[in-house]
Amino acid sequence: MDYKYNAIILEKRDVGEADRLYTFYAKESGRTKALGKGVRRPNAKLAGNLEPITQAEIFIAKSRGLGKITGAIAVENFSNIKLDIEALEKISAVFKIFNKIVGEQEQDENIFVILLGFLQGMEKLSREKNNAGKMDILVLGFLFKLLSEMGYRLEVEKCVHCGRKLEPLDNYFSPAKGGVLCKDCHKLESKRIKMSPEAIKLVRIFLKNKLENLAKLQVAQKDVNNLKLIVQEAVNWL
Repeated sequence: MDYKYNAIILEKRDVGEADRLYTFYAKESGRTKALGKGVRRPNAKLAGNLEPITQAEIFIAKSRGLGKITGAIAVENFSNIKLDIEALEKISAVFKIFNKIVGEQEQDENIFVILLGFLQGMEKLSREKNNAGKMDILVLGFLFKLLSEMGYRLEVEKCVHCGRKLEPLDNYFSPAKGGVLCKDCHKLESKRIKMSPEAIKLVRIFLKNKLENLAKLQVAQKDVNNLKLIVQEAVNWL
């Protein structure tokens, strides 16, 4: 049976003498793997449309087991990203996290939408100069939105232990609790990370706003670093 997918290519891996195993996130099927037969041969036509960081229409023949790719049409190549080493490094790190926490064959159209929006935002930023800080904000916004979409929405409005509204100072993030502990409750958790008031505000903004608006934010580097540590601990907990 033949299937058509609207997909974003995440990674490729050489197998056998001339084949490649591709991992992509499809609007119709979630994270999916399929085999590209003979795509490493010099005259192969498919390979150019199946590079990582490409949105493509992929056609797959499947009966049992791993499907075989029979065709691919690139929809968006994200050519600016592919010329920007810094953007490539950041997206590579994001894709590693994505593949780590997103299960196979778990279809979620919202995840596809935010993943595509993230790449479109990075493509736009790759045309600009002095964009590293903006890229960091976009990466963080995407990861917090991804965690939320997967059912791990961080509680940043009230203490996850006592339920009281958070005061501005002396708050800590608890990976185990999935949110912020107030100044009175944080001692109950041995593994906790101090969270600045600005970092808490930023997570609230990330969760309530569209990705394309996040790169406009002006954020101090110390708060970016705080959020990088927090999102990494949240991912490790998962």
